[in-house]
Amino acid sequence: MNAIVGFWEEYQAGNAIEALKKKLALNARVRRDGAWKTIPSRELVPGDIIRLRLGEIIPADSKLLEGDPIEVDQSTLTGESLPVERKKEDDVYSGSIVNQGEIEAIVYGTGTNTYFGKTAQMVEGAKTVSHFQKAVLKIGDYLIIMAVGLVALILITALFRHESMLTTLRFALVLTVAAIPVAMPTVLSVTMAVGAKLLAAKQAIVRRLASIEELAGIDILCSDKTGTLTQNKLTLSDTVGFASVDNEQIILSGALASRAEDKDLIDLAVIGGLQDSKALSSYQVVHFQPFDPVHKSTEATVKDSSGKTFKVSKGAPQAILELAADNADIRNKLEKTINEFASKGYR
Repeated sequence: MNAIVGFWEEYQAGNAIEALKKKLALNARVRRDGAWKTIPSRELVPGDIIRLRLGEIIPADSKLLEGDPIEVDQSTLTGESLPVERKKEDDVYSGSIVNQGEIEAIVYGTGTNTYFGKTAQMVEGAKTVSHFQKAVLKIGDYLIIMAVGLVALILITALFRHESMLTTLRFALVLTVAAIPVAMPTVLSVTMAVGAKLLAAKQAIVRRLASIEELAGIDILCSDKTGTLTQNKLTLSDTVGFASVDNEQIILSGALASRAEDKDLIDLAVIGGLQDSKALSSYQVVHFQPFDPVHKSTEATVKDSSGKTFKVSKGAPQAILELAADNADIRNKLEKTINEFASKGYR
């Protein structure tokens, strides 16, 4: 019964994980025999030329070739929610997501030879005796020592009383059998199986039943925050103005200097901060300059409903400060505000 319960629970967990793997199976755009083909990512080999596009998951560790820089979301590897820029000759890793741009790359690592694969292999290869196993072994050792001690006591007593050795051996056998907790593994497995069912209802898959007791015995949990405790999404919090402009106007200006289709996390947060989502419809963006690491800002030329043209810019504080006419007067206040926000964990 113990074996059946343990096997069935872990078999179900295995099936659920396999279903997730199939759902997450990736395809890659690869150049072979002079033509571009779409193939399953598992068929990629080192030396393949692949094309990476906006929104795609990078299928293998690759080195970027000629082309404009791209922005890559590496939160699955590093936990950092903001994308990083990658250009020609830079490495990009399997499991990362292309946030901006399009470029070709040459594959140099696949499967377990990728950065992500090596990490997974190390986790898989980590074999340690769990707290649960130690506790069960300790109980078993204690019962064995106690049983051996009592059997020895019975034999010594029988010798002193000159009792039948056959009767004494029967007593010793009964004591030994009674001391072995034959029901304990079954009871423990069934108990943890019930726990696994409850966790499954909350969409948590248990691969090893012993891990339930392990989690219950934790004193300190160290966890990657992004995507685990948080949703890997940014939202707009406080707004501070440095001139006689209301906060909604500041957010509107920032939203005009943002582009939703780029799927940039900061752009989406600013646009999401608008009280009226239709406020942008009365404006026309004539020209948009995306963020780049040199200017550290985005800039948009905008025309309003009356035909008036103006510019808005959004970016790093030091970049926007240089655009302000009174930057010398507000510099100290700005730096103080930035430090206060940083102390609260704001970006």
